Amino acid sequence: MPESRNPTPDPPRPAGDDLQKIAGIGGAVAARLTDAGVATYGDLASHTPQRLAALTRVPSGKIVSQDWIGQARRLADSVLAEPEGQQKYATFHVELLIDADNTVRRTKTRHYQTDTEDSWPGWDDRRLIAVIRRKAALDTPAGPTAEPPPPARPGPPAPSALPAPATPPAPPVHADGPAPAEEGTDGRFRLASQPTAVRMTLRVGPGLDAGDVDYTAEVAARSLADGHRHPLVPASGTAVIDQRVALELAGPPLPPGIYRLEATVVIYRHGHRPGDSPLGRNHVLGDLVHVAPPRPPATGHPARHPTAASSRKVPIR
Repeated sequence: MPESRNPTPDPPRPAGDDLQKIAGIGGAVAARLTDAGVATYGDLASHTPQRLAALTRVPSGKIVSQDWIGQARRLADSVLAEPEGQQKYATFHVELLIDADNTVRRTKTRHYQTDTEDSWPGWDDRRLIAVIRRKAALDTPAGPTAEPPPPARPGPPAPSALPAPATPPAPPVHADGPAPAEEGTDGRFRLASQPTAVRMTLRVGPGLDAGDVDYTAEVAARSLADGHRHPLVPASGTAVIDQRVALELAGPPLPPGIYRLEATVVIYRHGHRPGDSPLGRNHVLGDLVHVAPPRPPATGHPARHPTAASSRKVPIR
């Protein structure tokens, strides 16, 4: 009688990493990657953008612009075994938006352990240090250790520690957007025959002793392929302190490609004249927009789209 054998169960698979910590990867994309065998940060970092695009159905240009592979490499380094004792890792990503004259237009940081971001216009090294110290909890008193350190030997008094630099006040101009005027994929995926429609919200923060202020908002779509800016019609008007102003701007159709929406908002004293110094400004990066070649017309007359550029102010109730 043949001897029965119980099949040996397969060893358990190691738990994968949280791929949604990578900016640009949501739940659906993370599930596609896991189903394809890409379960860890190291797995993702070992693939090319073209291969990841084939696995996720996400354009390779978007994968490159959001730096999936670079984020995965940094996250892979941060999940290494923690050192012995009370040590820990604090991992940051610093992104600078630099103009052609090497002027830093925007600074953006991301702390991977808390998955939080901070951004501000221009370059401010004291603010950058303050953000890192706060997110890494460098100024938080440490808990008691197993063995207290030996008493210090008598000697000259240590110089007083310098206080941590205070975080400068937030810029007085706050902007949300710019983003496509249409919600969902209808706005982020467009045809080259469709006019560009963008929405954004701005607010002048409290604490600016200026009463009503004048503002200008310039929105452009920057090509990820060659960096060329396609400006939309600028908007201008008067804003009330600490009240939101919603804007919708439109422009001509964009050529096929992938674009990053960006906006520069500048505020002046009410009734300013050309040449007056601004009270503040803010440059923000918005959503990505993918413009596809126009579809060939079907039977009948093709749909017509308005191409005249315009801008209008939308009141918020």
